[in-house]
Amino acid sequence: MNNQSKQEGNENFPLLGVGPKILISLCPFLVLFGILNSIYHQFFQIPINYYWMVIIGSILIISGTIIFIYSERIIKTAYDASEVITTKIYGHVRHPMYASWGLGTLPGIFCLINSWLLFLILPIYYLIVRIYIVKEEKFLLSKFGNSYFVYKKDVNAFFPKLKKYKQ
Repeated sequence: MNNQSKQEGNENFPLLGVGPKILISLCPFLVLFGILNSIYHQFFQIPINYYWMVIIGSILIISGTIIFIYSERIIKTAYDASEVITTKIYGHVRHPMYASWGLGTLPGIFCLINSWLLFLILPIYYLIVRIYIVKEEKFLLSKFGNSYFVYKKDVNAFFPKLKKYKQ
């Protein structure tokens, strides 16, 4: 909380949300699975030509990074203006920055490392994110009220609603 927020009596949520807490909570699993993978790499290696793993991994990392940066720029504008953003990527997914890591960047890194064991971290990541975003969403509900409630009802947290696109 900065001095201006203290003076105004408003509690502000950090721009990065609960992202740092998610990363810290994920670290023990990354270390454990990384050690297991380095010891038993032959057992956990994905039986696909490594060339393809590099291509797939690179595409996922680049896509995840682009989505993260794009989402961060949009949310920064909304954060500064103190408004709920319901357009662009946020019109499809409520938490695109967290989704970009879970669906793009982390799987891409795991492809480059070429280990199916590391892909087991993805459900753990998803559970950790689901636990931590509760606090973030409570804050947003208290700050924006019904407009965020309606937005939350209409837009999924990580995966776009497919029936929204069926015509």
